[in-house]
Amino acid sequence: MKFQLTLLLISMLFSEALSLVCQCVSPLGSVRCQSTEINCPSQCASVTLFTVKDGKNLTTALKTCGVPELCSTESVNLGEVKVTRNVKCCNTTRCNTETLPVLPEQRANGKMCYSCKDNDCSQTVDCVGNELHCISQKVTDQGKTLTMKGCAVKSACDNSALLNLQGIDSLNIQCCEGNLCNGVESFTLSFLLMFLSLLSSILFY
Repeated sequence: MKFQLTLLLISMLFSEALSLVCQCVSPLGSVRCQSTEINCPSQCASVTLFTVKDGKNLTTALKTCGVPELCSTESVNLGEVKVTRNVKCCNTTRCNTETLPVLPEQRANGKMCYSCKDNDCSQTVDCVGNELHCISQKVTDQGKTLTMKGCAVKSACDNSALLNLQGIDSLNIQCCEGNLCNGVESFTLSFLLMFLSLLSSILFY
């Protein structure tokens, strides 16, 4: 019994030694701080979010644990909603005290994607910087489920953390790389081609 208790205490001390102490600051409901500091497994993160929604600008500073889906600089332009995230992840104790600036405005890159306004998804937006993908997704915002389309960087296609931090739940994210490729017809054709390819591989294998 004493041996088991000793092992437990050693394990607790060892795990505590391996964890990082990071600063915790969050005005967002999706990330809660019980105190000004938290223990993190491997990384700390300092994040600055900039949101344009309904014509209003909002800047939010966030300090928390660094996780893979959070540790990338991202931008999404959905027409009526634009979100950018400047982030710095680090792996030393209390290394996330710095408050990062808002990402600077990027130049248009020549790519265009469809966007939606009042359920009219025939609008278009100009993509900027590294927004090389068109995105189409179902989102839940303030209890309403809407279709939102626009431009996004690749990492925003791989996870929905960026919009989730804004209190917008993202569902069924689809991305494509062609110009204006996120129309209904484009996604239907892409799905059809994928299905036919899969069917032929089954029939002729």
